[in-house]
Amino acid sequence: MKKLLVFCGFLIFGLASCFAQQQLLDEAEASKEADNYQLSLDILSQIDTNSLSIPQKARFYYLQSANHKFKKEDSDAYPLLLKARKLYTELDSLEKVATINLELFQVVRNIGSEHLNYNEYIDAYVDYHLSQNDSENLRKAYIRIAANFARNAVPDSAIGYFRKALYIAKEDKDSLAEAHMLSNIGVIYMEFTPRKDSAYYYLTLSRPLFQKFGSINHQKNNYLNFGSLNKKLGNYDEAIFNYLKADSLLNLQKDYRISRKQFLYDLIAKTYELDEQPAKALEYYKLTQAYQDSLNLQEQEKAIYDIQTKYEVQKKENENLQLKQSRFWLISGVILLVLLLVATYLVYRNRMAKKQLEIKQSALEKNQLEKQLKDQELAGLDAMIEGQEKERQRIANDLHDNLGGLLATLKLHFHNLKTKTDRLRDEQDELFKATNSLLDETYQQVRNYAHQRNAGLKTSEGLVPSIKNFASKVSVGNNLVVQVEDHDMEGRLENSVEITIFRIVQELITNVIKHAQASEIIVHLTSFEDHINIMVEDNGKGFDPSIIKDNDGMGLASIIKRVEHLGGNVDIDSQSGSGTTVILNIPRT
Repeated sequence: MKKLLVFCGFLIFGLASCFAQQQLLDEAEASKEADNYQLSLDILSQIDTNSLSIPQKARFYYLQSANHKFKKEDSDAYPLLLKARKLYTELDSLEKVATINLELFQVVRNIGSEHLNYNEYIDAYVDYHLSQNDSENLRKAYIRIAANFARNAVPDSAIGYFRKALYIAKEDKDSLAEAHMLSNIGVIYMEFTPRKDSAYYYLTLSRPLFQKFGSINHQKNNYLNFGSLNKKLGNYDEAIFNYLKADSLLNLQKDYRISRKQFLYDLIAKTYELDEQPAKALEYYKLTQAYQDSLNLQEQEKAIYDIQTKYEVQKKENENLQLKQSRFWLISGVILLVLLLVATYLVYRNRMAKKQLEIKQSALEKNQLEKQLKDQELAGLDAMIEGQEKERQRIANDLHDNLGGLLATLKLHFHNLKTKTDRLRDEQDELFKATNSLLDETYQQVRNYAHQRNAGLKTSEGLVPSIKNFASKVSVGNNLVVQVEDHDMEGRLENSVEITIFRIVQELITNVIKHAQASEIIVHLTSFEDHINIMVEDNGKGFDPSIIKDNDGMGLASIIKRVEHLGGNVDIDSQSGSGTTVILNIPRT
């Protein structure tokens, strides 16, 4: 009881520690989501990683890396991402591993070290989405990779991945996604290459798709891109036309941001200035400044609101923390009470277990006695089989050596008698011929029967050759065709198992010869991993399986009992006039 209480104390301490670490992880993630990366790192520094579970430790490293990444500290984020990826791999969290591979690609690109290869992370990220057979997510993966190359001013790679995304969009018949990919390729050509004709080509391809499938915002952005392209080409009138079209579409949007207007009017003012129209340029610069003032006022109001919100959030978090602590102690008390109840129950169950053990011991002794009886019965069956085997050999030897010899001598004497009666009449000659033929037939049947009774399992040959040998001997003298087909029976079984199977098959074939009036028998032998399947089929007259007697020697009832003692089973399918099929399943050992 004392040990149990100590265990309960350790358990409560462990639960408290785990709860506290989880709470710190939650607070760190909340700070990260609020863009307070340094606070998130400070919270994470309070965590004892030795007390974390593997999922918690993986989350810990990932949060650390994310904060460093957002602070542009890519060299610090890189080893943390590797640790997080290793742990998530152990947890088989493949989707999280894929996300980390993308972030590793971005971090390595930003570090720019010639010793670090970012291609392995791209390949792993893409391979995961290929394995998911999800074209939409694969397209998004290509877009993310392309966007990263674009941010790092690597236009050829960015265009290559945007084209892969474009191909998937066309395959999926997603016209809006196709328009976005065409537009992105056009913007890359416009911003990072001298090939402005290619930019014009792709932006032109995207316009009808945006007009048909896109929103007002999509169409507005398309006009903005055309305006910027014409501005770069020196087509200022065309640029201003497209900017004004974008402005008219922006006015149709209900809740547009003031910064959008300020940005657009600044573009128009600079274009008028390049086109040497100072009056128009001044007009739009004034509009730009007016929207900038409104934007500054709006940002001030937003800053005040954010401060108030953060204060309220902090206050709420403190209240939640106190509530969680109170809840923790309440839960700890409940757990302690439950553990005490469990301890009481365990003492009671221990007493009941002793009683159950006594009952089981009694049942075990009973089972052992039954097993001994079964073993004795099995030994009796073995003795019966061994006796029958010796009796077969004795009868076969007697038939062959004694009766067979007598018949052969009788046939010889009869032949001598015939040679001395050449002067007998024709009727007597015919009688001699008939008697001689009958003696030949009797002698041959005695030989066949002797061979059949003496047919046994030859250990040097194995089970299948012995059965085939027996089948060929039976087929010769009984106007019967016996086929033996084996499947995967190349290996040898234990000698006792082979003898048992051989005698069972021998007895089944003998039963067919005696009772079934069949002209054909097929024996199937199939080896499985844990058992041997034997199927004996005949086309005889059949019988009613329900009338099998228990005292028929080595007949069907004895065969069934023998197989059951070996842990196997027997299934008999027979109807009058439709032949008989006997199926046996015998364990290999």
